[in-house]
Amino acid sequence: MPDIVDVIKEQHRQVDELLEEATHDGVDKADLLHEVHRMLLPHSEAEEDFVYPRIRQLAAEAGEEVVDGAVEHHQVEEMMQNLLRSDPDKPGWDGTLAAIIGELHHHIQEEEEELLPILEGLSAEEREELGRRFVEATTGKLPEAHTRSELYDLAREQDIPGRSHMSKEELAEALGES
Repeated sequence: MPDIVDVIKEQHRQVDELLEEATHDGVDKADLLHEVHRMLLPHSEAEEDFVYPRIRQLAAEAGEEVVDGAVEHHQVEEMMQNLLRSDPDKPGWDGTLAAIIGELHHHIQEEEEELLPILEGLSAEEREELGRRFVEATTGKLPEAHTRSELYDLAREQDIPGRSHMSKEELAEALGES
């Protein structure tokens, strides 16, 4: 199962790569930004819904950084919306893209250096559970390699009837993981 810190960092790298690609000539910049936007929105929401609150529980002194992180999410979202509504060939578009990239790099650096290390104090089980939840929240899919026991627990959470008699494959299908 994926570790929450690894999952978040991997998604950060994916966004970085797409944004880097969007700075090159001869690429469909709008298409790349739509892909970044599709990734960032659920990523930010998952962090704000259950990752940041858990960090705050573990380290009250991180509260200000957590608030800053959420504010930065909303700033980038607003900048991204404005950029997506404009024409990539218009003057200023590349400057706005550069500003978004700068803001995201700053946010990622702070998050990876100041907030994510707090999660490293959790048990491996809790980090994996948070990782599973994060993958599901950000991709709409369950992570690969669930055991029957893990699938059963998920089915219990979703109150799927008949789960105790289902095979691993049947549980996966009932959960929409096929």
